[in-house]
Amino acid sequence: MEKIASRVRRPILGIATGALFLLAAFGSRLVAMQSSGLEALWPSNAIVLAILILAGHTRRDIAAIVIGGAAGSVMLHLLSRDPLSILIGLTAANVVESGLAFALLRRAKIRGGLVDRVGNYFALVMAVAATGFFSSTIGGLALWAGRHVSYWDGWRSWYVSGVLSAVMVTPGVIVMFDLLRGRGRGVPNGRTLLEFAGLSSLVAAVTFYVFFNQTLPLTFVVSPSVLLLTFRFRAVGAVAGVAIVTTIAACATASGHGSIAHLLRGQPGDQVLLLQAFIATNLLSALPVAAVLNERDYQANETRAFAEHFKSVVENIGEVIFRIDSQGRWAYLNPAWETLTGQPIVATLGRSWLDLVEPSARPELADRSEAVLRGEDHSARRAVRLETSDGLRWVELFIQCLRDKDGRAAGATGTLRDIDDRKRLEEHVITAKRRAEQRAREATLLASTDELTGLANRRAFMSQLDREITGAAEFGWPLAVAMFDVDHFKLVNDRYGHAVGDRVLQLIAARAAGVVRGGDLVGRLGGEEFGILMPGATPDEAMRVAERLRQAMETVAQADESLPAVTISIGIAAREGQRTAADLLGAADVALYVAKSEGRNRVRIAA
Repeated sequence: MEKIASRVRRPILGIATGALFLLAAFGSRLVAMQSSGLEALWPSNAIVLAILILAGHTRRDIAAIVIGGAAGSVMLHLLSRDPLSILIGLTAANVVESGLAFALLRRAKIRGGLVDRVGNYFALVMAVAATGFFSSTIGGLALWAGRHVSYWDGWRSWYVSGVLSAVMVTPGVIVMFDLLRGRGRGVPNGRTLLEFAGLSSLVAAVTFYVFFNQTLPLTFVVSPSVLLLTFRFRAVGAVAGVAIVTTIAACATASGHGSIAHLLRGQPGDQVLLLQAFIATNLLSALPVAAVLNERDYQANETRAFAEHFKSVVENIGEVIFRIDSQGRWAYLNPAWETLTGQPIVATLGRSWLDLVEPSARPELADRSEAVLRGEDHSARRAVRLETSDGLRWVELFIQCLRDKDGRAAGATGTLRDIDDRKRLEEHVITAKRRAEQRAREATLLASTDELTGLANRRAFMSQLDREITGAAEFGWPLAVAMFDVDHFKLVNDRYGHAVGDRVLQLIAARAAGVVRGGDLVGRLGGEEFGILMPGATPDEAMRVAERLRQAMETVAQADESLPAVTISIGIAAREGQRTAADLLGAADVALYVAKSEGRNRVRIAA
């Protein structure tokens, strides 16, 4: 279906182009200065150029349009019974003028919207001005050969009429096409349609009066009325105004009316040139103004759309966006403020921005933010608590200095982000971590502590003994170990019970921990057997510690009359050579056995 539609479309495009070419050519000749054989305007090529811009999407489309325009030119000259040199030469000039101008515009990537931007319109002016040199050369030669017109007059008339027509008619056709598609700017409708008709009538009336007035040269009065229509209706007004002026001025001058006809009576060639200059003056004042206004409207619409989009984003974002004036008062707050604080925005604006900050934090925050408000610091960020309808809530504050056009500090802007849930979660995590660490410490303590006495248990004692032996061997430090147990402890349990026996062990453990040196480790090795690890102790120093402990045990009963009197026997071993922990404890155990065998309640050092 697409191929069929394309095949049907191109012939229709070519036929329509040829028909419009013929229609415009005959219309031009109706309002032309025929006495010299020269036309003031030649809109046919401008229409072909407009069709190329609008519909020349592919090479085949372009070929169909160009062929249609050429066929229209051939038909025009056949109907006019022009000689073969005119037919061939002017047809070639027409094809070159519209085709080459389109090629230049396409290379410059100008597609439609010729009066939407100033750059687009002047690109059209430059393109047709450049191609006019080539087409005018061909047209001038054809007019000289076929009609015996002066080559210079023919070249000049073709160039000026071709350029004027292109820069006026081509944008006009595109504007009309946009109007039909509902895309034009300044399109009159409803109430503005009456205004458009009134202003167009004003332009027509002023032009008619100027060109049919036989006494006063008032051509300068026409431009303000055209510009008025242009300012009100943009490109539509400009095209309509110039078209009205051109039609009336050309008809009046052709019929011998107006200042141009009276000033240059009998000089039709000069009349054409002056009329073209008049049309160019109105054209090059109205259409560029329309382009500037369209571009300004486009930029204004973009700015408005961006502002509306930005406003929509700001008003719907979850974070509070604010602005503070140079006095530290709220100047703007988005709706998120009411969601966060429960405070109406209207009641908040103008108040100090620190009013809702937790009182204890205000002085510090004021000091830190003052440097930003003065412009000394660019920005600041910190967590604060705000007073809200739900109580104090944590927020993350970001504040940044605002500057005026002269670079002076003019307040600040920033955001407030609700982080209360995050802060509570962080506090929960920290609390949980502390509890876990405490439980870990307690578990470690339980794993290394004797439950009854609170001393190091056998595993902890042996681990520390291994470490001390390694350090002593590496650095040559002295090291001593003592082992002691309660004399006749079984009798204590049998006579007084295990509860009293446990209390005796607890008291012995407390006395032992109280008499050893700082850095010594007392441990319960099992039952009523204890050990003392004395890093850096020589045998004599270990003997003194052991003797203090033995004497302290003799006073147990004096301290608590409910407990039986007990004594202890102690064996000491010092590190020698490469003794292991087992060797060292074994030697201390042997010394303890010697102390017991010699009568108990005494201290002995391993041999």
